[in-house]
Amino acid sequence: MTTYGFDPAAPSELQSWLVERLAEYLPDLGEAVDPYRQLGEYGLDSIAVVAFAADVEEQLGIAVDPTAIWDYPTVSELAEYLAGELAERRPQAA
Repeated sequence: MTTYGFDPAAPSELQSWLVERLAEYLPDLGEAVDPYRQLGEYGLDSIAVVAFAADVEEQLGIAVDPTAIWDYPTVSELAEYLAGELAERRPQAA
């Protein structure tokens, strides 16, 4: 277990964290965030996307360009991408 409270390199755990975090930007949603639904369907504005990317960046300790939110348009796809980015930065066992 890492200091994140989850394994950030595990897409399923990262996806769960992203769903919870994204829900904070959608207080009037009235339903759970669907990790397979297009993020654009939630009506996120550019300010929310930049703030969400900054939160993810701060939590994971890697640069997250806000355009990644649109390049990987579902939480599931974003989690896979971020897990891959984190795996590339993880020291390799000798």
